[in-house]
Amino acid sequence: MLHKDKKLSVLMVNYEFPPIGGGGGTTTRFLAKHLVKLGVDVSVLTSKPVDEDSFDHPDSFKLYYVGPLKKKLTTTHIPELARFIFTAIYYSNNIIKTIKPDLIHCFFAIPSGCFGLYAKKRFDIPYITSALGADVPGFDIGDWRLNIYHSLMKPITKSVWNNSSSIVANSLSLKELCEKFSNKHEIKVITNGVDTDVFYPANKKFSSDSKDVHLLYISRLTFQKGIETLIKACGILKAKGVNNYKLTVVGEGHLKDAMFLLIDKLNIKDKVTFLGWKKLEELPDIYRSADIFILPSVMEGMASVVLQAMACGLPIIASKVEGFQEVLEDNVNGLSAEYNNPQEFADAIEKLLKSKELREAMARNSAKKAQEFSWETIAKKYLELYEKSVTILPRHCEEQRDKAIY
Repeated sequence: MLHKDKKLSVLMVNYEFPPIGGGGGTTTRFLAKHLVKLGVDVSVLTSKPVDEDSFDHPDSFKLYYVGPLKKKLTTTHIPELARFIFTAIYYSNNIIKTIKPDLIHCFFAIPSGCFGLYAKKRFDIPYITSALGADVPGFDIGDWRLNIYHSLMKPITKSVWNNSSSIVANSLSLKELCEKFSNKHEIKVITNGVDTDVFYPANKKFSSDSKDVHLLYISRLTFQKGIETLIKACGILKAKGVNNYKLTVVGEGHLKDAMFLLIDKLNIKDKVTFLGWKKLEELPDIYRSADIFILPSVMEGMASVVLQAMACGLPIIASKVEGFQEVLEDNVNGLSAEYNNPQEFADAIEKLLKSKELREAMARNSAKKAQEFSWETIAKKYLELYEKSVTILPRHCEEQRDKAIY
């Protein structure tokens, strides 16, 4: 609840935040940055990647860390999700007293939304929940473990959603999936964004006499992200005698060993460079060194890495799944192929390998389309939603409420 002359204070809660995790943490970071530019007082509560309790971020918001030091930055397991919930709740009194938020923004229903639910019940602070993909029941990536997880967590997810002031999906397709799970709220759509001050095209021209076209994959090495499909596609290219490319793989995940075995089996070791997990700050230069970005996902909400690749002026090759519909225009800024179909991905890659003119045209279109997803625009949409979620009170009522809580 906010006095009309007071600066809006927002606490963002996400168990992932760079250097931990993937697109969800990236979304939190850049949204926080651009909300600060709009005059919002932003704090972020997240897992502990370093041996300290708080940190003044260079983009002018405050980071608060909870939990034991996280040793593995690339993955999070169910025990760690539970640990984050209980640790955040244990310190909630100090957290709320220190930050005094008017609103809490939870990224993912579990575990972050559990903190929002507790804070609402205990401190009467409203919260909104961002649904980003795999946290939504029914998000089917072909992994039975995720389906079991959602079955077990369904009552908690429903409670988090039902008590949220708003539910936000990051794409139209994810909104439809959210609506199948819960009809209590009107699901709002606010897409992911991209910071075009950080991710922008390189000053380079496509060279007709270049020996190799640089392909790039950045994501977790999991079944959902389709790394095996991409490696098999490269094997198909080799069998056809198409060799004018190099593939760079950036990421970590449980399929890393399987990926290397497949690379050896297909005898394409000379074509693949593995860089492992890279910090967010390292990614822009990696994008700008590439010519084509490829993500063969089984399912997506809205992949931040695709927006980043587009902003860096790369043609996109991605799966024909709903999560890419809003960013990929077939034959305009990239090509699509059926997920889990290495042959179609090989055909798409070969088509772009053969034509530098097509790559150049798609690169321009990607950079242009990325401007539609600038964080400046996205942050304004969130600010409007925040303001609707916070009740404006006369100052004396706000003071009485603060005494009761703090």
